[in-house]
Amino acid sequence: MDIQKIEPKKYKAIKDFIQDIIKNDLDKSVSICLHDAPDPDAMGSALGFQFLLKQFDINSSIYYRGEISHPQNKTIVNVLDIVLLKTENDIEGRNVCIDCTEKNSPAKTADLVIDHHRNTSDAKFQVISPNYGSCATIVWEILKEFKITPTTEEVNISTALLLGIRTDTNDLISENMIREDFVAYQELLDYADKESLQKVMSYPLPRYLYDKRSNLHKDGNSYESNGTFVGGIGFIPGDQRDAIAILAEEYARMESVNTAVIFAITDRKTLQISVRSSLTSLDVGSMCSDLFGLFGGGKAYKGGASIPLNFYSNLENGEKDQFWKITCKHMFRQILKESWVDNTLKE
Repeated sequence: MDIQKIEPKKYKAIKDFIQDIIKNDLDKSVSICLHDAPDPDAMGSALGFQFLLKQFDINSSIYYRGEISHPQNKTIVNVLDIVLLKTENDIEGRNVCIDCTEKNSPAKTADLVIDHHRNTSDAKFQVISPNYGSCATIVWEILKEFKITPTTEEVNISTALLLGIRTDTNDLISENMIREDFVAYQELLDYADKESLQKVMSYPLPRYLYDKRSNLHKDGNSYESNGTFVGGIGFIPGDQRDAIAILAEEYARMESVNTAVIFAITDRKTLQISVRSSLTSLDVGSMCSDLFGLFGGGKAYKGGASIPLNFYSNLENGEKDQFWKITCKHMFRQILKESWVDNTLKE
């Protein structure tokens, strides 16, 4: 495909980036970097952009650092045959950061950033549009701008982009969704594979999830007040941390609850927190940033935090139990304080 003949009206930064590679790189190879816990939006967007680069004979691999632990995300990788490379190292060279920046990905530096979060980057080429509900919508628009759409042989790409929009806009009903997200979703329905969509939507739940759910109802592990449920599921392995988000989503839908905060200590070194809310008056992202500082963040209706606890990683059993009780008490008091709900936990 001749890049010179393409005249994008909206995404000139993408054309400039591709031209720069064609002109200056002999091997024409880039790394696509995702955030530490790749979700459907990140994976779908990466797959879509990888497809675009392929049209210009630019090779690319997709990297992440962290875990793909959520059962739906694992199902997407398996069903859509997405190749993701896990790395523990900083990626050097030509980097594209998608649904993230060089600040929260394996990329040491970024040449191009495509994101829909309110992030900043030092990348030379940037497409950062925080008004969009999904990064996959931006990538789909880029493909259309370049007059490239997946064929029936590339149906997995369309399906992955569709799932990215669906999950990041909460089934097209989130407050951060815009008309472009809806249009992209409708257009991608014509290209996506319905059987693969069904498999992903009915993903299997891991057995350990049911054990973790029961932990919430053990004495001292949960507290509920004025529509807010706060619960801890104890010390868990890092590869089971998806249970935290799944339970937060479940409890936010429970009768009499509008906001759910679920937490656990993963691998004895990180306090992992997931927050979900149906309250339109509550900005969960701001709540998480306020409560947990640089360790927290999110969107209008969901968010979380990952707080390092490395200093306490060698706790012995007796100390471990005591530390968990202190953690629960602190979490209850911190989250149920008067600034977020009309209740203050008594000493």
